[in-house]
Amino acid sequence: MTTESLIEMELRHAKERAELVEKIRQDAYTAGLHDRMKPGSVATPSSLMEQVTETVAMAHKVLPSELRGPSRFDHFKIPRRKIWAELHDRGYSLEQIGQHFGRHHTTILSGIQKHKAELEKADG
Repeated sequence: MTTESLIEMELRHAKERAELVEKIRQDAYTAGLHDRMKPGSVATPSSLMEQVTETVAMAHKVLPSELRGPSRFDHFKIPRRKIWAELHDRGYSLEQIGQHFGRHHTTILSGIQKHKAELEKADG
């Protein structure tokens, strides 16, 4: 049985702490907590896609990361489809929108069609 020196033990603990911090960071990112701003800070979306996503997310009281995520809950599907339709109306291709949201372009097309059908249903 080998005994661990004080330096080896400190290195092992440092490695364990680093792994724990990385896991916490990844869990926070997955949960969408990286989208929550510090009080008093100003959001500066870097692209029109992000601006539209942020605007619709705020209107529907969800996080942009939730709209980009895989969830199929209705309270995410409806604003997500609204974003897709608005981005497509602004000239973005189905492929560009799909890449931003991590989805196939045919999924984007289907979502836009369903969004337009819902608007027609609400108007008629």
